[in-house]
Amino acid sequence: MSLSNTEKRTMSDNSQAAVPIGATSIFNGYIDEPDYCRQRGISLRTAQRDRQLRQSPPYHVVGRRVLYRVAAVQDWLLEQERRTERKPLTQRGGGRR
Repeated sequence: MSLSNTEKRTMSDNSQAAVPIGATSIFNGYIDEPDYCRQRGISLRTAQRDRQLRQSPPYHVVGRRVLYRVAAVQDWLLEQERRTERKPLTQRGGGRR
């Protein structure tokens, strides 16, 4: 069974309709929500809750898809960095004598 040239073109045109986000030039530098969650090691629901509580990195909503700019996520992670300050050890009172 062979396909005509028209059928081949139609099939190839349909396969290009579902191009992944990373493959198109307009979305270079962005990751979608499942990739963000996978890289951060959190569940999709946690990312959604963080957005609702305004505790997430900046994001864009395109249609129903949530996109994160990689550079913005990296900047956000740097802002979340915590420094621990050790308190000097003090003589604790009490205890058994």
